[in-house]
Amino acid sequence: MLGLRPRLLRAWSAMRPYRPMAGGKRLLEDEYADGAWDYLAGMPELGRFSVLAGYCQHLHDRPAILEIGCGEGLLAERLCSARFKSYVGVDISDTAISRARAKSVPNAAFVASDALNFQPTEAYDLILFTECLEYFDDPAALLQRFEASLTPTGFIIVSMFVGGDTNRTDKIWKMLGRRYTCVDETRVSNAQGLSWVIRVLQR
Repeated sequence: MLGLRPRLLRAWSAMRPYRPMAGGKRLLEDEYADGAWDYLAGMPELGRFSVLAGYCQHLHDRPAILEIGCGEGLLAERLCSARFKSYVGVDISDTAISRARAKSVPNAAFVASDALNFQPTEAYDLILFTECLEYFDDPAALLQRFEASLTPTGFIIVSMFVGGDTNRTDKIWKMLGRRYTCVDETRVSNAQGLSWVIRVLQR
C-alpha cells in the first residue's frame, strides 16, 4: 500500500490546475532592494548562464536578441558583445533595469516593462524567457504573442528551474510542447543540488 502513495500523489498533482507563482512589480522591487536576488551573480548560477550564452552564440551569427526577464542584465554581461548585433532586455523591476543600465553593456538596451505590455520594435533572431514564465497566467499565450517579432530562422529559448512546485513547470512545458518543436534541451545542475532545464524551441 505504501508503494501506491507516490503514484497517487503524482496523479493528484497532474490533475491540479495550473496556477502561476506569486509575483508582481511591488514584490520584485522589494526583493531587489533587499538583495534577495544578489545570489544570481554567484558561482552556483554560472552554469545556467553559460548554457544560455552558449546557445545565443551558437544558434545565430551575430543575432538580434530579446530577453524577457533579464533582471540586472547578468546574461548580457556574459555574452561577447562582438558576437551579437543587438540585445534588448526587458524586466518588470525598475530597480533591476537601473542596475542593468549602469553596467553599460555594449550594443545592449534595457527596458522596464511588464512583458504583457512590452511592444517590440524590431525582429529578433533569438527570444529568451529566463526564469519568468512561471509568473504568468498563460505562458503559452505570452510566447505566441512574441512570435510575430521572431525572424523566420529564429528560435525561442526557455529556462525554468526544476524544483519547488514541479507540477507548475511540468504543465508549462506541456503547454509549450503543443505548439513548439524542441530543437535541443540541456539540464544544468550545480553542487548545491539545484537544477534547471533549458530548451531551444521553434515553431
